[in-house]
Amino acid sequence: MSIPTPLSTVLATALAATLLTGVSALGGSAVAVASPSERGGDRDHRCVRQFDKAVQTYVRATDDRDARGFNALLHRDVTAVLPGGYTLIGASEVAGFIDGFFARNDWTQTLKVRHTAVADCETASVLFDSVYTDGDGAVPLAIVITWTYEHEQWKVLVDQNTVADG
Repeated sequence: MSIPTPLSTVLATALAATLLTGVSALGGSAVAVASPSERGGDRDHRCVRQFDKAVQTYVRATDDRDARGFNALLHRDVTAVLPGGYTLIGASEVAGFIDGFFARNDWTQTLKVRHTAVADCETASVLFDSVYTDGDGAVPLAIVITWTYEHEQWKVLVDQNTVADG
């Protein structure tokens, strides 16, 4: 088994978002962290619901290899870090990688939500346990996606993929 090429590892990054039917359906939990003035408010509940929907969209786009839908979730200043430290900076660079990655059909990826958090309807994160498999074998990954809330939409700001020990 070998570590995937930068192209196949980015797919692992992109395919990292797992949630076919929602965070709670996969056993993950969304945690809202509100400021004192917002605690108990509808704003936090709305943000968590919107975040869950954004994560579902991310996973669906990944599962369907829908590069256009996936790339629409990217913040203009997104950074992707693949196993081995290969980095992609900016929406156009990440989107270019995703276009090529999603065009391939020689890989699979499992995604399981371990944890999610939403803070003050500004920042959110999701941690996935993942296994990326291609012709070189299977690679276990821990994938963290950091989101920012901008113009009433959750956008992917950081997509970090780390090889996990078995």
